[in-house]
Amino acid sequence: MVPRRATRSTPASPPKVPEQPGTDEVRELRAQVTAFVGAMQRQEERMEKLQDLVSQQATATAPVSQDVPATAEPATVPPVLATTHPVVFGPSCSDSVAIEAEHERSLSVLTVFMRFNPPMFNGVVIDPWAMDTWLTFMEALFKDIYTLEKDKVHLAAHCFEKDAQVWWRRTKQKRSPDHPPITWDEFWELLFMEYLPDSDKRKMKEDFCKLRQENSSVREYEQEFSHLVNCVPGMIHRDRDRTECFERGLRLEVFKIIHAFKLKIFEEVLDRALWVERGCDCA
Repeated sequence: MVPRRATRSTPASPPKVPEQPGTDEVRELRAQVTAFVGAMQRQEERMEKLQDLVSQQATATAPVSQDVPATAEPATVPPVLATTHPVVFGPSCSDSVAIEAEHERSLSVLTVFMRFNPPMFNGVVIDPWAMDTWLTFMEALFKDIYTLEKDKVHLAAHCFEKDAQVWWRRTKQKRSPDHPPITWDEFWELLFMEYLPDSDKRKMKEDFCKLRQENSSVREYEQEFSHLVNCVPGMIHRDRDRTECFERGLRLEVFKIIHAFKLKIFEEVLDRALWVERGCDCA
């Protein structure tokens, strides 16, 4: 049996008291009484709605007689609104602006670089001296136009053609995307490892071990020394090793003076050797 809903009588509104002159405390008390009665009425209405809802749920769950089939209307469930935020794929607006700005900067650097008509490298005729000269020209041009380190490889690769262009495309494809960009020193080594035969490398290592200044000038000795170091990657690993090898090959009278300074930087040793050579010539 469905429980009968108890009814409550709505309390009658308090009789209105004719407005009479009085103190402020009396008027404030009347306002509080009126507000309290209104709140009680609203509370009674909420209780009646709650009792109606309980009665409906009891009717829906009551046992159904086998003689009279009962049909219950399906309960309507309000749709649940999605509270998750939409997933945004792709770069944000700020990232897109930064990428576009970097593209414009890179194009501007390339335009300035190509105005100097840098020599091309095709990789067809292998000449260690020619390749070293090409790389040396690139470094000088980079210095003249104040090229950033991250732009050097990108600019030099624009001077590849024919076989060299094919080799460079294959080299980039084989490199894992997880690896950092190729540096200029690594680029130099990759180039000589590809285009310098092993037989030439062994010959250059032998020449490097025997290299001495003898009757040549300090500048001529430095050019031959740097060429052999550049053409055989890995032969000199540290700047200090390069400095010691260069100093050891100087003529005896120049070596004695330079060795006394105990210099550790290659450029300082070269500069002091040139200074000593000019002093000897003046004497």
